[in-house]
Amino acid sequence: MELLSSMVTLLSHMIFITMVHQLLLNTFDWAKFLKSPQENVGRLRVFLILLSIGLGYLVSHFMLEIITVCQTIFTTLH
Repeated sequence: MELLSSMVTLLSHMIFITMVHQLLLNTFDWAKFLKSPQENVGRLRVFLILLSIGLGYLVSHFMLEIITVCQTIFTTLH
């Protein structure tokens, strides 16, 4: 059971990190924020990856915590 829980958590983190990364790439025109986009492309990619990991992890953790709280409430009612 512990292995299944770990796999679900890892899968959830990866899905939400990927979703946030795609959202950040498609929503904003990052060239507007850079003075010289050609020189800062590498820095921007690293920034977007780190931001995606941070936000994706937070969203995933929040969703998993909501599921855990709902399971706890459901088991205490029965």
